Amino acid sequence: MSQIATTGVIAELEERARSAVADAVTGLGMTPRGPIDLRPLPFSGTWGVASSISHALAGEAAATELGASGELDGLSKKEAKQRTSQRARELSIQLAEQIAANLTATGAFASVEASNGYVNISFDPMTVASGLVGEVLTQDRHYGEGAPKSERVMVEHSQPNTHKVFHVGHLRNSVLGVSVSRILAASGYPVMEATYPGDIGMHVIKALWCYERFHQGEEPANPAARGAWIGQVYTESDARLEYRKDLLAFLQLLIKDDPTFVTAIDRLLKLLWREDADTEDIAYLLGRVSFGQEIKDTEFRDEETIPKFWPILGQQLRMELENEKPAVEVEGIEPPQMTPGERLDRWEELNRNIDWWPKVPGWRDEVRQTFARWEAQEPALVALWQMTREWSLTDFRRIFDELDAHFDVWFFESEVEEPGKAIVEELVESGLAEISDGLTVVKIDEKLGLTEPVYRTLPILRSDGTSLYSTKDLALTKRKFEEFGIDRAVWVVDVRQSLYFKQIFKILELWGFEQAKQAYHLPYEIVTLPEGVISSRKGRAPLYDDVKEAVLQRAREIIDEKNPELPDAEKAAVAWQVGLGSIKYTMLARDNSKVVVFDLDEALSFDGHAAPYIQYAHARACRILENAKWDHDAAVSAAARGELRLDFGSIQPEELALLQQIASLPEEVQRAAEQYRPLLITNYVYELAKTFNDFYHACPVIQSDEPIRGARLALVDATRQALANGLWLLGIEAPQAM
Repeated sequence: MSQIATTGVIAELEERARSAVADAVTGLGMTPRGPIDLRPLPFSGTWGVASSISHALAGEAAATELGASGELDGLSKKEAKQRTSQRARELSIQLAEQIAANLTATGAFASVEASNGYVNISFDPMTVASGLVGEVLTQDRHYGEGAPKSERVMVEHSQPNTHKVFHVGHLRNSVLGVSVSRILAASGYPVMEATYPGDIGMHVIKALWCYERFHQGEEPANPAARGAWIGQVYTESDARLEYRKDLLAFLQLLIKDDPTFVTAIDRLLKLLWREDADTEDIAYLLGRVSFGQEIKDTEFRDEETIPKFWPILGQQLRMELENEKPAVEVEGIEPPQMTPGERLDRWEELNRNIDWWPKVPGWRDEVRQTFARWEAQEPALVALWQMTREWSLTDFRRIFDELDAHFDVWFFESEVEEPGKAIVEELVESGLAEISDGLTVVKIDEKLGLTEPVYRTLPILRSDGTSLYSTKDLALTKRKFEEFGIDRAVWVVDVRQSLYFKQIFKILELWGFEQAKQAYHLPYEIVTLPEGVISSRKGRAPLYDDVKEAVLQRAREIIDEKNPELPDAEKAAVAWQVGLGSIKYTMLARDNSKVVVFDLDEALSFDGHAAPYIQYAHARACRILENAKWDHDAAVSAAARGELRLDFGSIQPEELALLQQIASLPEEVQRAAEQYRPLLITNYVYELAKTFNDFYHACPVIQSDEPIRGARLALVDATRQALANGLWLLGIEAPQAM
């Protein structure tokens, strides 16, 4: 027992102890200042509480006694303090013994002892066990929930952009949002879950342009595949439009990291001259490479200079790879970012589309034209947007169903853009916002009278009148407060937006929304793979579906190995539960402020801090109950009548530790809700599974004689329920067999 309970049978016993201590103190003619303090007994194998009330009372009593007797007269402050402390220690021991004797006389507790001025109160483990297990079995899936609260909470999470792929980097947001919502609801809050897909913006314009320009009519015949397909179209559009930037970034990297290339540049450019390249472009390249300066695509006179240079560069990189020498680290010099092999791979990747180079400026013009058509709300383009948007949303609904993410309301950026612009006008009229250098901004620090930068200045509308994220977020949040009556709004958004949300909340507060004081941004760090950071724009991010399939395949292999007799249909179901559970647990078992490294083998571990280890403990509990032909319904009925009596004989430390771990779930739920930290629940279910495994190996269950056998089976049943409830809070299923 790690902390004092506030609900359930344990809380009742602790309150009984608190009242008994208060009565004993009153009986001694003393009055405690403030509530009676209690803390869990720190002794292994013991269930109870300790109070330091004697120390609190003794300090005041010692000062009063010594002052009245005159013993402190003539002493220095230091001497008087030492004498008072000495007398307080003596009195605390006496008081503790008197209080302990009083509590012992009541017969309400298993034992009461005075030790060094503390009163240690032990509970009868059989009484506690019977009450606790009965509470778990009767409350069933509701065990761990708190008393209802009145404050209405909305958790906004899972905000993928339409026309983009859903990759593993989005998972942390969705998984975190689902878990936080469940934890808040379990703690007693009325919770609404909301999603806010980005269905407008430049990424949409790019996707529509690329579809019309290169892929019109090529969409998959299967409607279910079109969402991921249009996401790949966006990735292609970005690759096309950013091609020059990416190619030049590679050249800059070579200038910085590859001295062999820099040394050879004069020879390479002579080869380029033989290809009839523009001489001024050759001179430009020579100067930039030789002096390590930035190369700009707008400085080339001939669009064919780079395409002509590219094969020459490829020959150079192949030669460097053939003559590769072991890298030697030199102190004070950064090692190269790429090996010769990686440089050649990157060159080949860019070479596949070298014909894009001269076309990029024209493509950018076409995108600007597409944006103008959007601004004019051209019917054909709007219809295309609606169709492709629905492709994405259909795919998102499928993914959300797989992640068990269900929303009470769907918000869309397209719905709040115009209301956001109207709000900006209102803020300008009120004097809260102003025009500065063409931008509409709120100078938050200035409005608050702050001399040091805290909230800074937030632009809320572009100079051309187009919206920003802030334009839309102001309208969205206002709608949450007014239309849905939300008292506290929670945003699950990555950590890079922390300052931005502080600015949004403060503007709303200055505008008069008291609820903004309770608004909360739940930040989280990025997700990486062992080989590096996930990047969606480059198209190299593992797609959610690809990661899911890899996890499911590995999970199925493990299930085949561990339980070959399980029917195929059950194996598929368990592989799904274990696979998805492993992904979710990995995302939640690390603090929000820490980067998640998603490693497939670690995520699917049956031995470590991973979902399968905990799920296997639940399956083991189910198997024990099934093999023992345990009558769960009969136990629940007995508990409901207050007739469940468990007799463990001489209770074992492993049994007591398991009971204590089960008992702490309600408090862990409250703590996790207060801190918005599913990590606390991942730690709880892991420790519960670990404690159960210790019990399983130390305490025979089915082989024991009655009444111990029945008591241990009831304890296994309660463990099963607590594990299932904890896993549910994480959005993870609890398999009955594995």
